[in-house]
Amino acid sequence: MSDSLETVYSTTNVMEAEYIKMTLEGEGIRCLLENENQAGFTGIFEIKVDVLSSSVDRARQIIDEIRESSESHDDSDDTEEE
Repeated sequence: MSDSLETVYSTTNVMEAEYIKMTLEGEGIRCLLENENQAGFTGIFEIKVDVLSSSVDRARQIIDEIRESSESHDDSDDTEEE
């Protein structure tokens, strides 16, 4: 059985894509970024985070945890400003 690549996340933010990739790789999930070398077109082209199909569920779970953590951090920043 051969695994194919599937997109688990996409963004126009290069730093966000790199962070997702580093986090997934830290969890043992191999990744590939599509369109990461967009040179002067940052914020225009979509960067896709691809993983092997056998890792999709785990990768999405980790990404959800990252997003939840980021959202709760953003919420705490808002309350500090008030």
